[in-house]
Amino acid sequence: RHDLLLEMQKDFNNMINSVKKYGGFYIGRYETGDLNQEFAVVRKGNTNIASQRWYTMYKKCKKLKGANKQVETGMIWGSQWDRTLIWLVESKSKSIAEICNDSTSWGNYYNATFTYTNSSGGTSTKSQNRSTVIPTGSADYTKANNIYDLAGNVLDWTLEAFGTYGRVYRGGYYGNYGSSNPADYRNNYNPGGSSYDYGCRCVLYIR
Repeated sequence: RHDLLLEMQKDFNNMINSVKKYGGFYIGRYETGDLNQEFAVVRKGNTNIASQRWYTMYKKCKKLKGANKQVETGMIWGSQWDRTLIWLVESKSKSIAEICNDSTSWGNYYNATFTYTNSSGGTSTKSQNRSTVIPTGSADYTKANNIYDLAGNVLDWTLEAFGTYGRVYRGGYYGNYGSSNPADYRNNYNPGGSSYDYGCRCVLYIR
């Protein structure tokens, strides 16, 4: 635990220094995929986006950079999630109400309906009042500033701690109503557990 604490504190400090120097960070356009493979990806059309422990996702996100020594990658921090949502409002891509009150209009929720590209490459309709996980980046409906599924689809775990035993996840998922779990929704879960509802989002910053 002590080693993990030191590692995460170092990563956080490096991320903050990079943001100060370069003016920002990069957020994964899609939810992290291939989570049960040796190497994860951030790729359109992926369906392997959940059912792993927080610890497993944490390690896979750090390895996304591969051999590139000019950048660092990792799971998103809670503060980065908030900053991304603020950016959506600043850019007028989304309103505060769409982020904080009801994200049904731009997220894959139980009460949303839209068309998307299914895993076979065809077009499907996500029916209203039905729980359906969709592949990453498969619906323009879920896009905001070229980032997909910040609201809905699977819950995105973050590096933010919740007390001693929890890790914070953000947004809602395909089984929620967009008004009960909008994009800024914050809750926590045991990092040692896994569920088909829980995925993650990666970020990248320059070293």
